[in-house]
Amino acid sequence: MTPTIYALAAIVLYLAGAFWHWQRLTQPVSADLSKGLSADTSSASSASRPGLHLLLGLIAIVLHGLVTLSLLNNPAGADLSLLSMSTLVALVVTLFTLIASLRLPIANLMLIVFPLSALALTAALLSGRLGSEADGAARLAAQANLVVLSKPLLSHIIISISAYSILTIAAAQSVLLAVQERQLKNRSTNGLTRLLPPMETMERLLFALLWVGLATLTIAIGSGFAFLDDMFAQNISHHTILACLAWVVFAMLLYGHKVLGWRGSTAVRWTLAGFALLVLGYFGSKFVAEIVLGN
Repeated sequence: MTPTIYALAAIVLYLAGAFWHWQRLTQPVSADLSKGLSADTSSASSASRPGLHLLLGLIAIVLHGLVTLSLLNNPAGADLSLLSMSTLVALVVTLFTLIASLRLPIANLMLIVFPLSALALTAALLSGRLGSEADGAARLAAQANLVVLSKPLLSHIIISISAYSILTIAAAQSVLLAVQERQLKNRSTNGLTRLLPPMETMERLLFALLWVGLATLTIAIGSGFAFLDDMFAQNISHHTILACLAWVVFAMLLYGHKVLGWRGSTAVRWTLAGFALLVLGYFGSKFVAEIVLGN
């Protein structure tokens, strides 16, 4: 099988897993409500049972990993282009979500991360850069992003991707929390409100993810200063500044929650603001350099 086939199969599996999970969530709810059970009980029991979406997601992740390896691998060095890193981050986010869902009630996040991973793989397909099938122009365009990875640099990249991934999951969790809060304010008991854990549980999960994400981001920034020659070099200064600003935003949010009792929509806005800074710090600058300027 070729990387193109792997990508196509993973896309189908991701979308099938998201669709099946949606069906699985909605069908038991209506059945349980007809028996007079509470929505929370229905949602919790549904979320606690493993389903076909886990198997579909696991197979898709394996195929996704093979596609990512094909993109990153180059005899001259590792390809750290926007496309390769987007595909890698999508892979790690999906893997983290699937593993965490075995112990935490965050399986509904797969309704977001599965389609996002499918979108990242679709971009890889359209790029013409998959493995041995990549055309000459596409391979040549990737040469500028090749980096020879030393062990310290590799460690920094792994920690940074882990931080991005955890905070991406936190951002997705905040989106679900915002939707849930809006529906509750509108006194709506339909749709997503029935499918999610209680709002208090959703908030606890969000802040747990933020604490872990901030700790990992702290290590990532610290490892950058320790392992890289100059974190404020011209080509990465914007990334360093925006990553530090994101750290400040997340730290202020956690302080505000701990001391001032920030929660709900305030927590959502701060979470998304910090996440936006992280995205701009790496992916935004990569997009401008590779797509807009064509470097």
